[in-house]
Amino acid sequence: MGEITYDVKPGGMKRYLAGDIIFKEKEIHPYMYKVLKGSVALYVNHEKEHENVLGILEENRFFGEISMLTGRPQVYTAVALNDVLLMRVSEEQLESFLSENRGNTLGIMKSMARIIVTQSLDISMLMEDLNEILKDLPDENALDPKVVTRLKQYQLKYVEKTYNPEDSFFSAEV
Repeated sequence: MGEITYDVKPGGMKRYLAGDIIFKEKEIHPYMYKVLKGSVALYVNHEKEHENVLGILEENRFFGEISMLTGRPQVYTAVALNDVLLMRVSEEQLESFLSENRGNTLGIMKSMARIIVTQSLDISMLMEDLNEILKDLPDENALDPKVVTRLKQYQLKYVEKTYNPEDSFFSAEV
């Protein structure tokens, strides 16, 4: 739509018009962004039946850093709520960006910390909900013990899938 790119070192500035999609859920997107002007909404299941707004980011907030650093697909869709100006930084530009903009290090760390806290709470709520469902089943509707075992295995599998220290993106290499 109205995307305009400016090459600015170490990253590029990009302008998006209201309604423009910056990136989509499940895409591998090699950039993180800092909102310089305007607002960006983050959605799960954007424009689908179970659409959910994860948050609205204003000026000086970062997004996209997890996918940029891990090479994993985005877990949300980012949409310009109004005309926005973003700074775009790739992993290759990150070191230069941080050394030239030291004040942004804390902002990026806070953004990543918010993601970790949110995911931890989501996992906890999911586990509690599954346990409540199992506990609240009347005896006449009780699940077969094999099904209960499978659900508990699913819970463990979900936790392992969410945090697997064997994954390359958890390595301490710099």
